[in-house]
Amino acid sequence: MRCKLPEGWKEIELHQVVCSISKRLSNDLRKVVTVNTSDILNGEVLNHKPVENKNLPGQFVKTFKKKDILFSEIRPINGRNAFVDFKSENYVASSKLMVLRVVSKILNPKFFYYFITSESVLWYLQALAETRSGTFPQIRYTDIKSLNLKLPPLDEQKEIVKYIEIIDKKTGINDKINKNLEAQAQAIFKHWFVDFEFPDENGNPYKSS
Repeated sequence: MRCKLPEGWKEIELHQVVCSISKRLSNDLRKVVTVNTSDILNGEVLNHKPVENKNLPGQFVKTFKKKDILFSEIRPINGRNAFVDFKSENYVASSKLMVLRVVSKILNPKFFYYFITSESVLWYLQALAETRSGTFPQIRYTDIKSLNLKLPPLDEQKEIVKYIEIIDKKTGINDKINKNLEAQAQAIFKHWFVDFEFPDENGNPYKSS
């Protein structure tokens, strides 16, 4: 028995509100930023360094714009995805990245991003990828467009996005703190056990004293 949706909610298939973009980049640009699967991770584009727009590897063909989602076709569970939150007129994505674009006003692009990168959806897509033959577990846009989405009203979507963004921000701060503490621990380990400068009984560096 299916549960009744809350008032104002609707259930849709993603093909009704999202499409895959395959528009090619203009050759008129002198410099471009190439974005491969390794250049995106957990919501962010990592590479912003321009290169000459000539003799580029053949896979760099797809344009994208602000509020698009870049989503790797290979091993979705690895988190190779990004929400584009910047102007990207001179950026070009690899053909191994899907460029997903919200084309309906009833769906908030960031809400869609959080849905498509949720753990349950990523594991579902990963399971589909694992059923395919080939060198790498890979998904297709057809796997995404047939997904069902329980969609709240737009104002509720915005509130949900706002709440998740607060959590993401706090998580990011904690990650930076943890990385800093780890770096300090590694430095202390080296100082004590590689350089033999651990404190003696008087608190002085062992080797130096």
